[in-house]
Amino acid sequence: MTSKRYTTVAFLLVMIGLLPAITTITIDYQVTTQIRAAKGQFVDSELPLIFHEGTVESISVEEYESIDEALTALNNGEADIFGHPINDSDYSLVDSYPNIEKQWAYDNWIYTMAINTRFYPLENVYLRRAIAYGISKLDIAEDAMNNTVEPVDFATPITNEYSIERGEGGRYYEHDLANATDMLASAGMLDVDDDGLVEAPNGSELCLDLWYPNDVPGLFDTALLISNNLLDIGINNTPIGMSKSILQSEIRNHNQTYSLALYHQELPPYSLQWISTTFKDENRFVPGENIANIDNSQLNDIAAEYEDNLELSKVETIGQEAMRTVRDLCPIIPLFEEEWLSVYSDVNFDGWINETNSGSFSIWNPISVQPKGSRSELRIAVLPSFFGEFFTSLNPFDSSSPIDHNWIARDFFNPYLLVFDSPLATLPNGKPVPRHATYWEMLFLGQIPDINSSQARARYYLDPSANWTDGEQINGQDYSFTYSYYSNYSLIENAGLIDSVKVAGDYKAGVTYNAKDIFAYRKLGELPILPRHIIEGMSPTNWNLSVDTFVGSGPYMISSFNPGESLVLEKNANYYPAVDTEPPVLVSKTVIPDDPIPTESVLIRVILDDKSRITNVTLEYIYQVGNINFTESESMIETPSGFEGTIPARATATSVFYEIKATDSWGNSAVILKGSYARAIEGNNNGIQTTLLVAIAVIGVISLTVVVIALKYRK
Repeated sequence: MTSKRYTTVAFLLVMIGLLPAITTITIDYQVTTQIRAAKGQFVDSELPLIFHEGTVESISVEEYESIDEALTALNNGEADIFGHPINDSDYSLVDSYPNIEKQWAYDNWIYTMAINTRFYPLENVYLRRAIAYGISKLDIAEDAMNNTVEPVDFATPITNEYSIERGEGGRYYEHDLANATDMLASAGMLDVDDDGLVEAPNGSELCLDLWYPNDVPGLFDTALLISNNLLDIGINNTPIGMSKSILQSEIRNHNQTYSLALYHQELPPYSLQWISTTFKDENRFVPGENIANIDNSQLNDIAAEYEDNLELSKVETIGQEAMRTVRDLCPIIPLFEEEWLSVYSDVNFDGWINETNSGSFSIWNPISVQPKGSRSELRIAVLPSFFGEFFTSLNPFDSSSPIDHNWIARDFFNPYLLVFDSPLATLPNGKPVPRHATYWEMLFLGQIPDINSSQARARYYLDPSANWTDGEQINGQDYSFTYSYYSNYSLIENAGLIDSVKVAGDYKAGVTYNAKDIFAYRKLGELPILPRHIIEGMSPTNWNLSVDTFVGSGPYMISSFNPGESLVLEKNANYYPAVDTEPPVLVSKTVIPDDPIPTESVLIRVILDDKSRITNVTLEYIYQVGNINFTESESMIETPSGFEGTIPARATATSVFYEIKATDSWGNSAVILKGSYARAIEGNNNGIQTTLLVAIAVIGVISLTVVVIALKYRK
């Protein structure tokens, strides 16, 4: 192979994400994406750009004594949403109602084949890949798990905004005997004695134990299918059942004797930290991390790159490299992601969001559905546990449910998230969009001076048009109060990681987080912001608020509440979020010195105004040197006094032209300032200088003529 041809092949391999594994693995596969369209497809272009006002006039929550009564109400069009996840045992009951629509959502939990790479010969990547090719995940999903799970190749939630499952999943979905056999041959594992089973590379008989939880529905059948798949490709194995608690504990704590195990792994819904760092070498002794006990230079390098990275813009590249590398090296083999079911009726409303994060009772449907007829009241059917355990009062902290991701996304229909705003909201495709904050960013030591190397700061830029329902403005002090309240009273998951809140003016608040977590802004950004002027001085268990004194900020307000019976929300006509379509505008400018010339450096400072975060301000300048123009530009630096930029001195320039262009977080941009300056040359001086130059030229010509004549006569 010539050097040129090798470069071309390497480029193609990089493009399909396989170069990290090419030094050890020959790859032969076809991607056949199998994710079911009926259970999770959405079109990004059809999703909202921002959380916005409600589309129904009111929302009523009514209690029903049993799930049969609630589902009957949905089936008859008397109710529109069932406000609870459906239990597995009730799936068949749902099927008996013809007018009920199903909404599946993903659970951020996967079952994976954990592989102990310390167990001979599982350190061999070809053997691990042979196992991956040998397993039929499609058969597991359909036959063992009754289509309540989704096959996956990547250990990242399908609804994570950076997931590549939909685009690249499929290599290991089906039982692929040909590729499995090729991988075993590459591993040096052949059926030497013609008994239908391969021997280990050293010639010894091979039998792998396959641990599985025997107290989890569907996992016995899953283990049996996998066992038969492995036998089909010649790998002898013995399924061994045990309780889930024992199996999980053994794998979490790095049992060195297991070979294969069906392990239940929770995945972070937003972050890529787990997939990028868990398999680094030093985690082989950390409980719950590196369950494969692997030491691999590629995985170590990715982990180091992820941990050193301080920019959100680079997370996607690093995380997706990690996903592909884990898939290719197979320290684990992801099998399927779990799903849960919610239901609704489309008899009375159109425009339902296919919500694969939070199901049919997510916060998106009340601001998306459109009435088919005259009724503009969205009706939620709930069971007694809703008012008994979840919405027990107007105070969210009276609930027995901890405020965590499940409280936000899936435990119940959540009215608190419709009456209290949060900095951001999560779309069904996993991406964050503005709610109360128009922009956010993560900052680390080196970018700001007042945190340490193990901390991060989530900074939110607040919507200046936002008000509480009593007319008071929502500002940075509300953020400071809220996150301190959560932390001081330990009201949320990982409350101790909130260190402090720094407020700059009315519309900028930064939460210092005691972990170097680049996704801290997502974890903090989904939490409701509380009204300081109402709640300050009250303990979480003693709000003593009535419907009349309750103050919120979301797209709906509480209209009535009968504890244990019913709740009615009405549309907040003054809800504020809107897509920003206006570019930044100039408030003031300062040019130093006041009357500049090209031979000196010129500082330009501008103060700008915009509803959203101003993300870029560019200073472009042109030096005019005779008839030639030289164009340069620089990004202006944001300071407490405004955005600043400097035009360097240029002695040869006769004039300088400049303009400043500003862009906000919505992509709105405008030229906000133009100017110029030139050499200071007065008219009289210019005439004198011209006359002098002409005189010198004439004298020069005369002198030259005299010299020539003198030389001629001398000769």
